[in-house]
Amino acid sequence: MVLLCRSAWCSLLAACCVLMGTAPALADSLRLLTDLEYEVTDSTITEKDTGLAYDTERTVFSQLYSLDVQKELMPNLKLNFGGLFDQDKIDSTTTDPDGRDSDGKNTTTRPYIDLQLSSPLLQAMAGYRKSEIKRSASFMDTTRTFTEEYSAGLDWKPIDWPELDLDYTRTLSYNSPRTNDQQVDDYRLQSRYRYRDFDFNYSHTTNQALNKITNFETLTNTDNGNIRFNRSYLQGAVAVNGSLRARRQEIEFSGIGDRLIPTKSAGTVIGSREDPSPLTSDPDPGFTLSSVDLLVDSLLEADQLSFGLDFGTPTEVDRLFINFVDIGNAHSTDFTWRIYVRNNDTENWTEISAVASTNFAEGRFELAFGSVETRFIKIVTTPLAPPTVPAGENLVIRDLVARRTLAPDLPEVVTTDWTGDLAVNWKHSDRTSTGYDLLYREERSQPLDEKRTLLSTGARLSHRFDDVFAGNMRLHRAESREKGEGPETDYSYSASLTAKYLETFDQSLTYSYNRHTENDGDLSTANTILLRNNLDLYEGWSLYLDTGYSWQDPAEGGETNTTFMRVSSNIIPNRWLNLTLSYGASWERESGRPMSRDQDGRLVITWVPTSTLSLSADLAFTDKTGEDQESTVTQQYFVNWSPFKDGTLMFTMGYGYTNDSDEEKGWSLSPTVRWQVNRKTQLTVEYALGEREDLTERVEFENVSLALRFLY
Repeated sequence: MVLLCRSAWCSLLAACCVLMGTAPALADSLRLLTDLEYEVTDSTITEKDTGLAYDTERTVFSQLYSLDVQKELMPNLKLNFGGLFDQDKIDSTTTDPDGRDSDGKNTTTRPYIDLQLSSPLLQAMAGYRKSEIKRSASFMDTTRTFTEEYSAGLDWKPIDWPELDLDYTRTLSYNSPRTNDQQVDDYRLQSRYRYRDFDFNYSHTTNQALNKITNFETLTNTDNGNIRFNRSYLQGAVAVNGSLRARRQEIEFSGIGDRLIPTKSAGTVIGSREDPSPLTSDPDPGFTLSSVDLLVDSLLEADQLSFGLDFGTPTEVDRLFINFVDIGNAHSTDFTWRIYVRNNDTENWTEISAVASTNFAEGRFELAFGSVETRFIKIVTTPLAPPTVPAGENLVIRDLVARRTLAPDLPEVVTTDWTGDLAVNWKHSDRTSTGYDLLYREERSQPLDEKRTLLSTGARLSHRFDDVFAGNMRLHRAESREKGEGPETDYSYSASLTAKYLETFDQSLTYSYNRHTENDGDLSTANTILLRNNLDLYEGWSLYLDTGYSWQDPAEGGETNTTFMRVSSNIIPNRWLNLTLSYGASWERESGRPMSRDQDGRLVITWVPTSTLSLSADLAFTDKTGEDQESTVTQQYFVNWSPFKDGTLMFTMGYGYTNDSDEEKGWSLSPTVRWQVNRKTQLTVEYALGEREDLTERVEFENVSLALRFLY
């Protein structure tokens, strides 16, 4: 296989030489990219208890070559081929007696070729890709990981007939020394058709995964069907839409191995970008996994974070798959992993032990642990930062998937799932409208003898009293049942009154109520009142103010009352200056516990005195009192200067400072110069100086990076 990879690269290099000499004759499009980067990092670590200091020097030479060639063989038929060569050579020396000097090399090669047929009626493609990741170091044996992918596809798009898509992919993954050898075949058929007020969709997928070392095979067949209806009546006054969705999945196992199936609930993502405790129960607003990068460019960004799933109800789980956009040559052993679980009846998280592994074929890290039944589960880790990794690299999470393991003697599992929903909206007049919605879902699994149902109904009313006042109300009920257990119900009610007194001033008052009864009869309630004010005081000066009060009575006891407020203002006095100021505070009172206060504030100032110069400052703080006392202060300043209007030369300067109540603090200064030498060449010089300190040690670092990019 190594010979095949080398042969493929020799062929690509030969083709590159020929094409560069006769590009107009042989290639319709040729793109050649070269990135060269040399980075040196010096750091000093001082142990506070002993006063001993150790120096570490780390050098990284990175080189990347990428070739993409496109040739039109005939009308509508194109040939694409190329590849990538990426290598990091890392040398490290240290005066730490417990450490050791090392040198290593990580090399990635990825050749590819594909053929594409494109026409208005028919599209087809066939392709081949190969990836080899080689890792070597002075203290470890050389390892190689290979991935080969064969793919083919056919898309048929006739007029007034169902569209049809066919796709096939075979993925081979193996390594040397041989500890892994897998083959995965994926087949997919999908059809779409629209007829009058109906949309029809059907798809079938087959996934056949074979572990050639243990001869363990998993065969998964999945069928999905969907019919959607949408029509309006009475000249558009009444709108009716509904759908019926059905899904059947059959998973067959043969041989000896872990029998993994999806958890009863897929769960929704929760997470916190900063979770030092880690005791954060509430996720950050708007948190997404795509915002998490496990390789950061500054030590100040390497804060412990958490992300996980909320299953809604206690769910059995024993595997978590962290899927990445591009795993590159990252390995799970490069990070530390801790897993915590929590249920509804407690606010305390419990840590469970886990074993991490890397699946390069699927582009993911896999975390295995003993089976638990939990509603919340989260992963706690810390991103890697220089000097551990070169600056500029990233490892972005695509999604997080939960799995559970079946008994070893179970030959197959069949899961059926169907859902029906209906929504009716009626506009009675220009002032009044009502709506009603209904959803029913049923899931069954055999031979596990599992059954779960959900019935959800809701009604709403909207009415405009006059040109100033308008009101909205909504009532919702949801009932879920699992076989052998009692029903779990949710009642929720909300009402709001909005008033637009002026074009520059409006208010809204909202009350919401929720009543949740668990299947064991435990009852919890929650109430919230919120008043929002929006003002445009002057042109270029806006303000909003939120005030509210909530009281909760959870099933486990301990009534909680919270008063909160938030104010934010944006001021633009002229076209050169922009200021945004925000402050929020909440006071929480819980029976048997002292009152806690949680506040935060932020000021962002941007000044653009000329078209070539901009300056900005971002100041923020958080402060929490009570049983959990925490506080942080963060300052960031940036200067961007482009002396030439065409932007060929750019100077940037960044300074950051952070400090918190756990005696963790740090600062960094990072000037950068970017020079667009010509249309095809860019030079970047970066320098970073900083310090980070915690309770046990102080780290001082200095980093110099030189990068050169050629684009042909």
